Amino acid sequence: MCPQLSPDEKLASEESLKLYCRPIEWYNIIQHRAAKNPTFLQRCLDYMIEARRKKRIQLTVSLSRGTNTACREQNIFPLYVLLATPTSNISLEEHPPIYRFSRAYFLTSFGGFGSKDHTKATFVIPDIENLASSRASNLNIIIISRAGQVGEDIGENNCTGGHLERSALQKLEGKCFWGNISINLLRLSLENHASTLNLGHTMKLTSTVEMRPSFLEKKFLEQDNCLTFCSHKVDATGSYKLQVGISAQEAGARDIRENPYSSYSYSDVPTPSLPRIVRLRAGNVHFNCKYYKNTMQKTEVTEDFACPFCFVKCGSYKFLWTFSKGGVT
Repeated sequence: MCPQLSPDEKLASEESLKLYCRPIEWYNIIQHRAAKNPTFLQRCLDYMIEARRKKRIQLTVSLSRGTNTACREQNIFPLYVLLATPTSNISLEEHPPIYRFSRAYFLTSFGGFGSKDHTKATFVIPDIENLASSRASNLNIIIISRAGQVGEDIGENNCTGGHLERSALQKLEGKCFWGNISINLLRLSLENHASTLNLGHTMKLTSTVEMRPSFLEKKFLEQDNCLTFCSHKVDATGSYKLQVGISAQEAGARDIRENPYSSYSYSDVPTPSLPRIVRLRAGNVHFNCKYYKNTMQKTEVTEDFACPFCFVKCGSYKFLWTFSKGGVT
């Protein structure tokens, strides 16, 4: 927008634009002073940006009808799939480990194309490099079947997208069959296919899980949801095996690299294509400031989701909007 202006109107428009520039000058002063001692807000944003860009592995657990032909569907489902860690602060000889869980899914049928049922559970764990040295190496994927058991069905009315609510899990008690997959053992397979994950491909594994008869009991430790399995309360016969499919793919930092325009250097881009590359590059934000009675416009382009006034890197559109809406800019 560049209308024909008289000398007086041009002077007035420049004065109007100064209202936009004054906050920038003020924030530049603050930013210079805080270079050696970042503000609390900036440290929080840096932490969120780092967490967002951290590499992780997404695991998807499902069952295939083709690999479980020996088991009838009504003898398996519903299934409850949990990501849990054995506790170390309580140990009872007559009990297996007590597991603390934070996320659980409800599966109602085998996986299949076009299925409308709940057929998979998705969990996120640390990447391969950090998995061995972190507490996540103690994680287990716990699979529980209560097929054929008398009692309240907690799944259908207490789940969103297959994810069970915590309040509903308090009712998950009684006779069951259960088995587990150790993330530490799964890590060995992931390490052997690390190059596949790094290229952004999906790795598919099959794990044989022995489903053992037991009695599921709830435990509450430090206000966390915990459970344990008591085999001495039920008949120890009747165990069976499930073939569980696991898909693994890299998540987090890979999502940022997916934008092909992020790898371009502006100096390598022909001038006619530069505006388009700037617009499509991940993290670039266009700010249009209208001034002088909305007859003129000034455009600012920032990178890394940065605020146009104080240039704080917010990491995403969501954080940038929240940051600006909070009155900081």
